[in-house]
Amino acid sequence: MRRITPRTCLWPITISILCTFALSIGLTFRSNHHCYAGVCGEWLFPLQARLHVIIWYSWISISVTCLAVRAFSVDLRQTLRRRLLRRKIPFIEKHFSLSGLLVISWIVSLYGVVVGVWWIRLRDYFEDRGHANGVAKGSNRLAAIALTGHFCDITMGMVLLPISRHSALESFFKISVSTSLNFHMLTAYTLFILVLIHGFLYVSWVPVWTALSSGLRTVFPVLNPTYFHDQVWPGDTSSLGIWRASLVFTGLFVSVVMCLIFLTTLPQVRSKHFNLFYFTHLLVGVMLIVICLHASTMFYCCAPGFVLWIVDWAMRVFELRQPVDSAVTALGNGYYVLAMQMPRHRLSGCACTSPLAHFYIYHSDSSLRELHPFTTITHLASEKHSTPKEQDDVTIQFLFRKRYRPTQTIDMKASEEKSMVQALRTLVAPKKKKKMQWTEKLANKAHVESDSGIPTSQPSSSRAPSFANMPSPGHPYPMVDVALRLEGPYFTPAEPSRYQTVICFAAGTGISGAIAIARAFFEIERQRASSEYCGTDGDPCMTQQSSSVWRRCIVVWSVREGDYVELPFLKSPSTSSFELRTRLTGNGRPRLNFRDIIQDIMKESPADSTWAYISGPNPFIAEGEKACESLGVDHFGARWEI
Repeated sequence: MRRITPRTCLWPITISILCTFALSIGLTFRSNHHCYAGVCGEWLFPLQARLHVIIWYSWISISVTCLAVRAFSVDLRQTLRRRLLRRKIPFIEKHFSLSGLLVISWIVSLYGVVVGVWWIRLRDYFEDRGHANGVAKGSNRLAAIALTGHFCDITMGMVLLPISRHSALESFFKISVSTSLNFHMLTAYTLFILVLIHGFLYVSWVPVWTALSSGLRTVFPVLNPTYFHDQVWPGDTSSLGIWRASLVFTGLFVSVVMCLIFLTTLPQVRSKHFNLFYFTHLLVGVMLIVICLHASTMFYCCAPGFVLWIVDWAMRVFELRQPVDSAVTALGNGYYVLAMQMPRHRLSGCACTSPLAHFYIYHSDSSLRELHPFTTITHLASEKHSTPKEQDDVTIQFLFRKRYRPTQTIDMKASEEKSMVQALRTLVAPKKKKKMQWTEKLANKAHVESDSGIPTSQPSSSRAPSFANMPSPGHPYPMVDVALRLEGPYFTPAEPSRYQTVICFAAGTGISGAIAIARAFFEIERQRASSEYCGTDGDPCMTQQSSSVWRRCIVVWSVREGDYVELPFLKSPSTSSFELRTRLTGNGRPRLNFRDIIQDIMKESPADSTWAYISGPNPFIAEGEKACESLGVDHFGARWEI
């Protein structure tokens, strides 16, 4: 199975759209005999059902075309990123940009077209049935219930589109992870609201039905008012009639699942119980099956995202099927380097110019169910270019830090104020054992830390066999083999080579992305010094960077004094235009002043175009983004929030 890289990843989404459209439009002609959903719109409204399918797939196709145009136009991407409001939107704490306005308008236009296709036909259908049988009330409400159901169809389809990691949305279309998550969250919350409206409309119609006489109640069966009494159980005792009567129960099941998912998405729950949030989301697979049995048009709208999701999982399982040669070593002070041999073919056809890429790593000894994302400190394009073609693997590296728990200390002044009994309880109370973090378990494989956190192992001349030719990270500690599986790479859209000056602000282990950017800059300088170009058979990533306007790279690393360690990856020749500025924090030292640093750098080269990369905790990123916006500096914040 060939890996879906930025050049080839457009094919899955194109083929998925074409195949699912052919399947959906074909089923609208065949479902007169084979539809076993609770509501089959094709039986009563064949024209509207086919128009519904055509409109949905046309909307997706136009969206894909627009995203493709955006991907190949740098100026268009810059224009669409323009923020319309300086302040963040309340409650959701998101900026509102021109692209956001266009996306919302595009979604609203789709809803408007759906109203035009369905409303008049649904209203006339229920009114004619009611008037013909002496029921004067509730017809418009039933039409509204059906219409909001069709809104749920297309919204559920939109929710599923960006969830695939291998999807073209994030690679070919150069869309960041945060943008995909924002779209997913926007459509998911919209779907939740529509489901509530859909359910409340039905609940509000039930009193109208109960007020009817027993004879008139057969006009609109309460378990499925879309059909007549003799088409739904108990009027129809066939398997089809019983299935139609399940409409209310499938809808109730979906509503309960969506409420559970909504509750786990609340920040207070998601941040403290992420596994609960994640595994509750997996219920969407079951919910998707049930909701397609609720209404047939739901299947037609969900099919593209569902097929992409299946392809995505097939690709992920294929990549994770075999462990890769891996080793971990210590840098000191709790920092570790993880080196892995990635199969070279995973970069086949890679046309992505971004130096930023992340992977998902699976370590069965740490957790049987978790995959953790790591940003690589390796610039993949230059590493691939410098690795001999006869070698099947490319060495990539990751930097992480073990999280230390401080030992419990007792404030003597506070203890004096307490009673002797309370002080004794504090001393002798049993300590609750905390669950070891994933990175802690992986770091323990190195076997080189002491109680103080400083590696004490003796230097080892032996290296792991699979890394015999890998350059040392700069510290003489042994590399210990570990069994890991690797999924990726996934590129983050960033183009520092378009700017003359690049500033990387990083806090703590957020330095990983900055190291990858610095290594890309080192490769550009090396090519300029040696006048080496890739040629017609070289890597396209390197061809573009050889003609880069990038002339200066500055990494500003904000790190606590007690957490500092020398990073060997950022050592450059004396002739290099690279600069590392380490800002130690803690012990009363002032915090990093983004605005002053950017202004000082821009004063040194006032004519240069400047771009900033910001990585670290969310408050750190937010403060850096605010400074960049006030100075008119293009920037990218490496956010991993959901």
